[in-house]
Amino acid sequence: MRHNARSRGFTLLEVLVAFLVLSLSMSVLMRIVSQSLNAMGTADRHQVALQLAESKLAEVLVHLDGNSRGKNQGRLDRDYRWESEVEPYEFDNQKPGERYSVTPLLIRVSVSWGSRPAERVSLSTIRLLREAP
Repeated sequence: MRHNARSRGFTLLEVLVAFLVLSLSMSVLMRIVSQSLNAMGTADRHQVALQLAESKLAEVLVHLDGNSRGKNQGRLDRDYRWESEVEPYEFDNQKPGERYSVTPLLIRVSVSWGSRPAERVSLSTIRLLREAP
C-alpha cells in the first residue's frame, strides 16, 4: 500500500495559518474578558457609591432642622467622597410673599470615587420642614 506524500501531515504553511487564526481569536477573547472585568469593577464601585449616597441622604434627613442650609463635604473612606447641599425650594405654584406652615427644602447628596464626571452618584429629595409657630 502506497501513501501519498501529501497525506502524511500538515504543511508548514497550514500550521502557520492555524496558529495565526488561533492567536487572533485568543487576542479578541482576552480583550472581551478584560472589558468585562473592567465593567464589573465599575458596576461594583457604582453600587457601593449608591448605597453610601442613600445612607448619607438618610443621615442628612435625620439631622435636618430649621438651620440646616448650605453645603457640607467629607470622605467616607480612602476611595469615596461625599457632598451634601440643603437649600430652600420653591414649587411652581407657590405664591411669592405668602407664608406657609412648611418650608420646602431641596436636599442633594453626591458620592464620587474618581475624577471623571461619570464616577459620581447623586440623589436628591424634597423635604417639607414644619415652621415653628
